[in-house]
Amino acid sequence: MAWFNRRFDRTLPHMKKYSVLLVDDHRILLDGMKNLLQPPYEVEATASSGQEALELIKNHDFDVLITDYEMPGINGLDLVKAMSAAQPEAKIVVLSMHDDPAVVRELFRAGASGYILKKDTYNSITTALQKITEGKRFISDAIAEMLLNDNTEDQSGNLTPREIEILKLVTREMSTKQIAEILFISERTVETHRKNILKKTGATNLAGLVKYAYVNNLIR
Repeated sequence: MAWFNRRFDRTLPHMKKYSVLLVDDHRILLDGMKNLLQPPYEVEATASSGQEALELIKNHDFDVLITDYEMPGINGLDLVKAMSAAQPEAKIVVLSMHDDPAVVRELFRAGASGYILKKDTYNSITTALQKITEGKRFISDAIAEMLLNDNTEDQSGNLTPREIEILKLVTREMSTKQIAEILFISERTVETHRKNILKKTGATNLAGLVKYAYVNNLIR
């Protein structure tokens, strides 16, 4: 975690400032994003894990959260939900390598304000911040086109991205313990997800889950 001075308090007293929390498990990306942001967006804190970010959210107020999606343990979706619950007025931008429509929709349902592919970050982040602090939503052009052309919404029975991830591992005959170790979550959490998956898919056993996954193009 790193804290940064408010360098612009004296130089731009008339400008509304937005305190930003940056979260990414890669230090080089944290540093790059910090250097990219310009007034009125000021990096107040950074975190290199979801758990570290949760502690900051519990103890400090932020106007904007910019977080990676794919992180071990507490991932971007978990963090979006936590931030939305703890600080509902805060705006949230998710950075990701994923261009999966289901992931994008799930994040917006959880409370995200913007979604940007990491390859587009440096071109899109300034515009995204302007839009979301005006109360609007933002998605990069590539994501917008993908969503417009996508016709697979709800094909997987409203499974969340995490449930789809676990379903794929289940169809590979992995145990609850193995899945928990791979995803850095507890066995109890895996069991909860498995029960939800069975309920949503209507399957009663592994064979049923495998069939469901094939029918819905979740595995090949």
